[in-house]
Amino acid sequence: MPTYTIRNTENNEEYDTICSWNELQDFLKEHPVFKKVITAPALVSGIEGKTHKVDEGFKENMSRIAEAHPNSPMAEKYGSGRNHQEIKTYSAVKKHTKTIGRSHNLNDIAKEYKQGQLVK
Repeated sequence: MPTYTIRNTENNEEYDTICSWNELQDFLKEHPVFKKVITAPALVSGIEGKTHKVDEGFKENMSRIAEAHPNSPMAEKYGSGRNHQEIKTYSAVKKHTKTIGRSHNLNDIAKEYKQGQLVK
């Protein structure tokens, strides 16, 4: 429901009310002392990455957090600080997680994986 601002013309006090347009019109007809105040609408200005850019400081902070948690989805989005060989090894483990599935709990193995460690 939209928010409307109405003004009491006797004492110039303004009130915000949440109601439908028809309810507002009925209220204004029943109470001629009140008038609707014209205000600017609240607009959503865009979508991250589509219409405006993310601050570089924010990206740097997110990559620092991703390096501390290299097996998280955040590390996939912002980078984990791994070298090429470690990225390929982790990708292979992740790929086989989907194919081997239930006989080996590779999700637990991937969570325990540390940089430079050989995968069992």
